[in-house]
Amino acid sequence: MAEGRPSLRFGALPIFWQTLVLLLAGLVMAQIISILLVIYLPAPRPDFYTMTEIAERLRLEPGSVHELTVRHVDSEPVAEGGMISDPAITARLAYQLGRPVDDVRLLFEADQSEVFPFTRQPGSSAVPIRHGQPYFFNTVEAAERDPAGGWRVLRTPPKAGITAWQQRTMIWFGLTALALLPFGWLFARRLTRPIRRFVGAVERLGHDRDAPPVPVEGPSELRLTAQALNEMHARLHAHLRERTAMIGAIAHDLRTPMARIAFRIEGAPDKIRTPVQADIEQMRQMVTATIGFLRGDAGTGERHPVDLAALARRLAGEASDTGSPVSIAMIERAVVDGDRSALERMIQNLIDNAVQYGGGAELIVQRDIDRARLTVADRGPGIPEDELERMFEPFERRDPSRSRSTGGLGLGLAIARSIAQAHGGTIQAGNRDGGGLAVTVELPAAA
Repeated sequence: MAEGRPSLRFGALPIFWQTLVLLLAGLVMAQIISILLVIYLPAPRPDFYTMTEIAERLRLEPGSVHELTVRHVDSEPVAEGGMISDPAITARLAYQLGRPVDDVRLLFEADQSEVFPFTRQPGSSAVPIRHGQPYFFNTVEAAERDPAGGWRVLRTPPKAGITAWQQRTMIWFGLTALALLPFGWLFARRLTRPIRRFVGAVERLGHDRDAPPVPVEGPSELRLTAQALNEMHARLHAHLRERTAMIGAIAHDLRTPMARIAFRIEGAPDKIRTPVQADIEQMRQMVTATIGFLRGDAGTGERHPVDLAALARRLAGEASDTGSPVSIAMIERAVVDGDRSALERMIQNLIDNAVQYGGGAELIVQRDIDRARLTVADRGPGIPEDELERMFEPFERRDPSRSRSTGGLGLGLAIARSIAQAHGGTIQAGNRDGGGLAVTVELPAAA
């Protein structure tokens, strides 16, 4: 397939057409199963009673065990609940019983409704008659006068709520639904799989600006979105590189005029030379920190498996050797894929920040299922909740009045956040119970 030519595969079709194809396929399968149902299932045999059956059962003694039970009542049965009586059909029953018509009653529900579109024709019987034999499909109540007094009454039982053929039909419909479920599952899986990959790629892109482009796959809507997102990311990446290069060049070029100023001020009186040299030194520190921040912001070195626990243990030991109050509170083995030098700088910045502002640092390394967590905590004064996020901004310092020589330039946490984000992780700060600040870094753990 030539590059740029739209794919004709089903998975590359628009979501509208994929959904339409699935619906049509489901409809076709449902129709096929319905046709098989009509062909192979036996036709439902309706439950009915003939005049002969009713006459035979009516001759039984009251209380006889049979589905049509005869009972003895004192009063003559009357039509109720929509039941009717037909003199001609009643006469047929009286003939089969060998009784006078006046001693026989026959009530039944008509099999053809007067209001139904398929009404019986004028002059036709209310029940079907074949070869002179009436067939009753609905409720029938037959009675004959008892010579001893009262009436012998027979009433057909009510129809079952769900007949046997209805049960078979529902089973077939259930099987149809089960047969369609795999198609629906496969369709949903094919449709959501590229969406899940797309979401994962976008999340990686949000955390790591050097992450690979979003894969251009799946339905056409998703492919167009991925192409637009990749183009936008490429433009932003190019703009960021230009901005970084420009700021780095400016900071680097500032070193030359500062060196000339420092040379020319050597001959000035001490009253002037000393404060000017202090300002020059401060500017040099700012330029060095800015260049370091721009270099460390990327953290795009070669990635290798790095054990955060071993790295944290080594840095804590080195800090302790120089007299800094740094300790290990809890440590677990947690391996991540990353740039070792960038991760080392991130941890060192967090340790320096805790020692400088909190009087000491406690390191905790933990491993979850798919995340590695590093926490650097102190017991300093803490930070107001509304200022926690602002502390990660470049050149942001908790105490603006603090001396640059003792308070730094406010780039430590900013550099740490840049390195964490470049590795697909997050960093956040929170105040500890009992006082102090805890900065937690979460990175994707290596498989």
